[in-house]
Amino acid sequence: MKNSIYFLMMFLGFALTSCEPMEDIHDELDARLDNRAIEGMAEYTLTDDDYDDLDLQFGNFSSLEEAGNLIPQLLADKFPVWGEGSLAQVTFDLYAPINPEEYTVVDADYTAMGLDANYFTSSSQITSFLRAKFPQAEANDYVKLTYRAVAVEIEYDITNDDFNLIGEELGDTYPAPASSAAQYNNFDRREGRSAYWSNEMILDAINVVLSENFPDVEGQTYQVSYRIYDGSPGTETMDVKFDGSKYIMIGGTAYQFDNDDYDLVGTELGDDYPGPAGNAAQYNSFDVRSTSSNYWSEEMILEAINVILMERYPDATEGAQFDVTYAAYSGSVSSVIKSVILTDGEYVIDTTATVDTIMVTDVYAYGDGRWMMPLELPENIYRTDFGQRFNNFSSEGDAGFYIGRWLEPRFPYAQEGDFVSVEYQYYNGSATVDRYASFVYDENDREWEFIPSVIQQTLQFGHEGSGWVVDNTIVYNLIPSDYALIGDELMEAYPGPAASAKRYNNFDRRPGNANQWTDAMLIEAFNILLNEKVAPGAQEGQKYLMTFDIYNGTNTIEQMHLIKQNGEWVPVQ
Repeated sequence: MKNSIYFLMMFLGFALTSCEPMEDIHDELDARLDNRAIEGMAEYTLTDDDYDDLDLQFGNFSSLEEAGNLIPQLLADKFPVWGEGSLAQVTFDLYAPINPEEYTVVDADYTAMGLDANYFTSSSQITSFLRAKFPQAEANDYVKLTYRAVAVEIEYDITNDDFNLIGEELGDTYPAPASSAAQYNNFDRREGRSAYWSNEMILDAINVVLSENFPDVEGQTYQVSYRIYDGSPGTETMDVKFDGSKYIMIGGTAYQFDNDDYDLVGTELGDDYPGPAGNAAQYNSFDVRSTSSNYWSEEMILEAINVILMERYPDATEGAQFDVTYAAYSGSVSSVIKSVILTDGEYVIDTTATVDTIMVTDVYAYGDGRWMMPLELPENIYRTDFGQRFNNFSSEGDAGFYIGRWLEPRFPYAQEGDFVSVEYQYYNGSATVDRYASFVYDENDREWEFIPSVIQQTLQFGHEGSGWVVDNTIVYNLIPSDYALIGDELMEAYPGPAASAKRYNNFDRRPGNANQWTDAMLIEAFNILLNEKVAPGAQEGQKYLMTFDIYNGTNTIEQMHLIKQNGEWVPVQ
């Protein structure tokens, strides 16, 4: 209404000024209208034509930064007369491929989890850590986690090709032994012969072979088997570990309890510990809860280890070392490793032994309220089942379609909203890389729906007088309880205005009235409202556009644009 009266008076002024030509009147009127900035608010969704106008070939933005740089020009074209104070919420398509957040677990993380060592021994410990570390995780969030885990010993048999490699690589160092190994595919263990291989020489050969066949992972252990000749053919084994620079010999032989072992413990120790022994045989684990009637103490578990190792290694000699892995139940199942040594005819805890650990990197996806490792596709399925030319996908659309079909028979009892993550090979035009795809089950269509990498995103832009910029302004409309809060908080300072605001759910803006709210009083009121109720945790630089009811002789609406600076809410300049 105020603007309409202003323009009417301007027209009357021109009409009464007879000395000015009519075209001058129009020119001055146009100039005044052009110089007047219109303040507006809008919600806008980009169209296909908009992407074309912005020269975006794929009909989406490749990053939020790109959107923030290009959309202001689009808004200037769409709303040419809008000026300072205007806001626009713009929705657009954003290319957002799954890019896992990377995190490396540090010693303090293991301690915070209540673990006695700086490594994980079970998948449940890892997922518990992820829940604690990322409590705000949402469906389709991915984390690339690097952590320390117990090294599971890898068994490896030296092949004929490996012996040929040894002949080539060690020919200058050990001419006769290397030549013999390549020719006969074994190590000559006859002392005094020119082709003799000592333990140290065999360790050199193992270094050559393992470095050729495996990545050199610090802490990883191997049990290497190889053929020998000591007058007759035979085999030997050597346990080694990569220490960060080379493979070295280690002591204990790795042994892991299997179901048969728990059954044997149940039989052999059933008379001494009927409850615990029967429970171990039934659940294939040792119950280590001290309050349980099936409790296994450390001493009892050592007895069980003796039962198994005596049975499995009857010819073990004094000093034989084993690293024994078993399952322990303490509310959930986890793996425990005990290092033992044969001393005076029985196995005792090896107090000098250390647990071998390695750094592991795995990707985890969040969905269905839990963290999970993505499924992996069989290596040759791309060509055999998916009709691809190579063992990869070169189109995200193909990946979504074929993997979705592949999932259907694997989850016949899937329910609405179930989430699955899949790792697949993708050719990006120059190399084959790992990619991840997420799927949610649609019970109505009875299919796994692919979550594409192009998603809808909304950014807010504000006009700052010279143009549009990305703006974090939040529009807040006061509700009756807000006026009540302000009234209660400022009743002592401004009794009349506070009581009026609380009673009428508005602010009296009539100049000179006993209940008038000045701009300074409103800023004080909005500081209380924002800090105590609406945005107590707002970051420095956050903006709010407060929309509120007023009375200035009639009921209407006003707005005040505030920004948080130095901990206080002040008007946006």
